[in-house]
Amino acid sequence: MLYGFLLPLLTMLATGVGAQAQCPVAASCTPGPASNSGAGSIGMGILNVTLGTINNSTNGVQDGYKDYSCTLGTNLTVGANYALSVTTNPNADENVRVWIDLNNDGSFNATSELVFSSDSKRLHTGTLRMPLTTTLNTKLRMRVAADYFAAPVPGPCTTPQFSQTEDYAVTALANTAAPAVEFVADQTLTCSGCVQFTDQSQNAPTSWLWNFGDGQTSTQQNPRHCYTTAGTYTVVLTATNAVGSNSRTRTNYITYNSAVPLAASCTPATAAQCCGYGITNFTLGSLSNPSAVGSYEDFTCTSRVELTEGNAHPISITTGTANAQDTRVWLDLNNDGIFTTNELLFQALNRVSPSGTLTIPATAVKDQPLRLRVLSDFVGGASLPCSTPQLGQIEDYTVTVRVNRNPPVAAFTSNYVPATCVNPVQFTDQSQNAPTSWLWDFGDGQTSTQQNPRHCYTTAGTYTVVLTATNAVGSNSRTRTNYITYNSAVPLAASCTPATAAQCCGYGITNFTLGSLSNPSAVGSYEDFTCTSRVELTEGNAHPISITTGTANAQDTRVWLDLNNDGIFTTNELLFQALNRVSPSGTLTIPATAVKDQPLRLRVLSDFVGGASLPCSTP
Repeated sequence: MLYGFLLPLLTMLATGVGAQAQCPVAASCTPGPASNSGAGSIGMGILNVTLGTINNSTNGVQDGYKDYSCTLGTNLTVGANYALSVTTNPNADENVRVWIDLNNDGSFNATSELVFSSDSKRLHTGTLRMPLTTTLNTKLRMRVAADYFAAPVPGPCTTPQFSQTEDYAVTALANTAAPAVEFVADQTLTCSGCVQFTDQSQNAPTSWLWNFGDGQTSTQQNPRHCYTTAGTYTVVLTATNAVGSNSRTRTNYITYNSAVPLAASCTPATAAQCCGYGITNFTLGSLSNPSAVGSYEDFTCTSRVELTEGNAHPISITTGTANAQDTRVWLDLNNDGIFTTNELLFQALNRVSPSGTLTIPATAVKDQPLRLRVLSDFVGGASLPCSTPQLGQIEDYTVTVRVNRNPPVAAFTSNYVPATCVNPVQFTDQSQNAPTSWLWDFGDGQTSTQQNPRHCYTTAGTYTVVLTATNAVGSNSRTRTNYITYNSAVPLAASCTPATAAQCCGYGITNFTLGSLSNPSAVGSYEDFTCTSRVELTEGNAHPISITTGTANAQDTRVWLDLNNDGIFTTNELLFQALNRVSPSGTLTIPATAVKDQPLRLRVLSDFVGGASLPCSTP
């Protein structure tokens, strides 16, 4: 009889009933294999799961649902962080979710027992921590679910469309060590004063004591604290469990800087960011801030620079390299929150990654944070500081202007070009260190106290120009010896200077030769060479002439000379004509009626056959 009783028991053990005691509680649901029949052909599925001592590589979606919980498991200490990785399809992104049956009831709570999430990746890595409330010293079921990133997010009981689900075992062990304390803040530089602190301590602390460095404390695990006085603060966290306590000190960890610019009257967000337009780095003086192409960004708290009034500071804006952009920079000089036309300090149109200098005017409010705005959009796009960028973006920064306490370093330039006939000459002050007064000596006995004067020379000659710049600290002079040469022998201005309507297709003039004059030029619009290209001709003689044009098409070419020097070209002043020709040549004869011994204006017109034919026509 005894033998008859033992035999069925031995048979049950041999068939695995006893072995089931080593498995977690059975799950209340079992997901099916991928519902999409084509999932296997695209290589979806879970290819490896690594956690603690689990390191399991499998075949992916073709395995369907797999329950490894009776044979593959690991021990994890509650309150400690463990590295978790899940490898999925190398050819397409998947979403991954991991649940643990923390209370060992056979059911997965979709939210409270979700311990890991990862979206749109192929290698999913992170950390997993068993909470203090986990059932201890018992095998718990861990479920790993994956599916294609565009499919519904997998749930603990759903059947995936393209991927699969696998179960493993986890045994939670009680912590036997004092806390290993660590924490972080969401920002270490704050302009609002409010900081969110997050406990990252290991070994399951059960109580916390925060010292924020300003006399305030908290016993919350993850407190939010608001500082009320600007300054730099050392933060200490002491974490405790049943084994003991430890502390973590972060010296000078939080800086509260309440000095921020006045809020802007507008913060325009990009309408439809696209195509690489926008700003990827902004540099001004010692400030350099990388940023992502996107919509409006306010960097006034974290990105600051001090600039000296009156000085030219280097500026560069890195933009997307695919397309040129229009870039503008304003500074709220009077700190009223509104950007006006006179506060536009830098502009670069139709450029990729422009650079240059930005000068702070003496009118800027000193020793207060001012808002600087950078706008970059497609060429012809948003152009005002409150415009909505269509494709690019706007970024704001903080500039504090300091009083210039140095004497000027005088410097200047002008629109004068050597060997030209520019007159009057526009002079531009480029002095550093904020001069407040200027004295110009133009070398012809005339002076000016304007910052950027326009001066007309009346006598031919070469002139030395001196600028003396002065501020409250001192004066400095810049002398440019023999800087201006004025040649008064120029023709009377023409009554018209027609610009080309739509230069195209190689039409135009590339070289003009008349007697001893030979002048190469680029195909383009109207050009005035009267100052640099001169020739003396004798009346009554036939002088060789040639006009080199584009070789692709014949052109109509005509030459007039303002014989009476009245600025108007008339019919009887047409001295050369070549129709339907490429690069015509011949002779030009000066009639006896021409004004003698004075510079006369000669005009050359070349356009397509049948095109412009009069000296004031638009080619």
